[in-house]
Amino acid sequence: MTIQYRLMQEDDAEKVVALYRTVYGEEYPIKSVYDPKAILAAQRAGEFYRVLAIDPDNDDKVVGQTAAYHSASPNRELYEEGQGIVLPEYRNQGILEQCFRFAHDVAYPKIGIVQKWGEAVCNHVFMQRAGYTLGNYVFTGIEIDLMPAAAYDKEKSSAGRVSSVVGFNVSDAGGLNVYLHDVYKESILWLFEGLPLKREFIEARDGFSPEQTRITEEIHAGAGVARFTFMGLGHDFETCMLRHEKAALSKGCTVLQAYLNLSEPAVGAALNILRQHHYFIGGLFPCWFGGDGILMQKILHEPNIAGIKLHGERNRQILDMAMKDRQSVL
Repeated sequence: MTIQYRLMQEDDAEKVVALYRTVYGEEYPIKSVYDPKAILAAQRAGEFYRVLAIDPDNDDKVVGQTAAYHSASPNRELYEEGQGIVLPEYRNQGILEQCFRFAHDVAYPKIGIVQKWGEAVCNHVFMQRAGYTLGNYVFTGIEIDLMPAAAYDKEKSSAGRVSSVVGFNVSDAGGLNVYLHDVYKESILWLFEGLPLKREFIEARDGFSPEQTRITEEIHAGAGVARFTFMGLGHDFETCMLRHEKAALSKGCTVLQAYLNLSEPAVGAALNILRQHHYFIGGLFPCWFGGDGILMQKILHEPNIAGIKLHGERNRQILDMAMKDRQSVL
């Protein structure tokens, strides 16, 4: 069998939809993957690039993919790498590995993608191993119960919600400040280990600026996930956070994520408030805002910790860090 690898072309969009339907049925939480026009528009706009595995002996069927796309990060130079998929009958042949190699060696340099991050699902360890060996990722966090169980019903690969470990392949000019909260100082310094980033570490302050808090949000009601990205920390932080949290709860969200900029001196005060409302650490998100971010998360159901499969001691330590902090804020 000869498999060909290339960036998605316009004639491939319908076949990409078929790839998702075969693997996930209709349960993939991001519904734009079922719309060929949306798939094409995203690539034309530079928002979403797919590297495809093509079987020329089977009517140029799309049998696998990996992708790079703008997602939750406000840093437009940072692309998420993910949505690695291979059809069941084509698995265990190294196809996803070759998609990664083509992406990193050929496609991404051509497009100009340098800063990358990814979420490696924890219902298996394949993506985690690939991140280490193929993508040169440094894992820095874990998102507990990120994906709904229904997304994995078709292939029966999980008995509950699925967590993701988060890795980054980034570099920058350095010289940025990182404000450290006393509770998280040791964890953040440890998570920076292995990243090629030069930072100035400073003690976070207690107070807020007199300005209003600025926030963007993503509500994925079907997945039960809400993401709050705090673009500026002001005097009304707690009121703002609770207002957005209440709206997310009204839409059935039980996984709440808050992203804060570690380059803001007031991050310490914001973390104190989040901890009072039962948020616990998810990890370090380097270059997330241009500067570095911290993820805090709140789970309003009993999380599927038993279903988490991890590759490597660092990832096990990251989960242990998060779970110990969760116990401290309950």
